[in-house]
Amino acid sequence: MADQSAKAVRTETERAALQLLRERTNLVGEAATARHDRDQLVDALREANARYAARYADAVAGGWTADDLAKLGLDAPESSSTSRRRRAPRQAQPVQNRPDELVTPTDVPAQT
Repeated sequence: MADQSAKAVRTETERAALQLLRERTNLVGEAATARHDRDQLVDALREANARYAARYADAVAGGWTADDLAKLGLDAPESSSTSRRRRAPRQAQPVQNRPDELVTPTDVPAQT
């Protein structure tokens, strides 16, 4: 390296850095592509489930029972309300005292 000019060393270092960035950029690009594919599949599954639920409901409205359909290998469609929402964590209620009460630090519940 001693026989190279400063400009050549800089150029070589920048090239190496760019190659590393290209490799890292490629990884994030692949992740974005995979996420896009996943999102498209999720949408397609949601649409397929909606079509199946509608056709299943048509069969029931046409006189088939859920037992009949189950015997034919047609399971009941998933309910659209099967996803559960997470409840927000409970907030500690502030301690409220009457003006004539004296509160000591041991009276206040510990916050966790």
